[in-house]
Amino acid sequence: MSEMRVAKRYAKALFNTALAQNIVPTVSDDLAALTDAIRNNDGFREFLQKPQTESKDKIELFERVFGDKINTTTLTFIKLLINKGRDEELTGIKIAFDELRRENEKVVRAIIESSSELDNTQREAIVKKIEAETGNKLETEFTVNPDLIMGVKVTYGDYVLDGSVRGQLNRMKERLVYDLLKQA
Repeated sequence: MSEMRVAKRYAKALFNTALAQNIVPTVSDDLAALTDAIRNNDGFREFLQKPQTESKDKIELFERVFGDKINTTTLTFIKLLINKGRDEELTGIKIAFDELRRENEKVVRAIIESSSELDNTQREAIVKKIEAETGNKLETEFTVNPDLIMGVKVTYGDYVLDGSVRGQLNRMKERLVYDLLKQA
């Protein structure tokens, strides 16, 4: 079984439990905190990844470090993962859980690239326009990409809206090539 399939199955079980308890945002925040801690703390990550580290020691560490910081449902889930030897799937589970949360809340993840940093007014205007077009709420990530020359490129779902000069130049090039091939 592929690792992502396993992560999706665990994420779905956790999501359904969190949904039933009405704690989806809390569990999502807990998973983000846990994956950030593992990613950003070399000692913590190495301890968890050592083959000789026993499950009971991992559980004890999670209880000591996160016991009063995360929801009991999340902590119980982490203990289950450790006991099943699936704690290395936590990042994949977090990704799959967030996908389920966005789907349930009718939220679309959008990446908005611009050639230079956008101010808050520009960001809000772009988000408002896309939300009006799609009928969905947006969860956005803003990045700066100087290769765009000028303008903005928005990627959400299977769609790409490229309003950059680079995008316009590429479209002009494609039309020219098409026209030349059509004439040949």
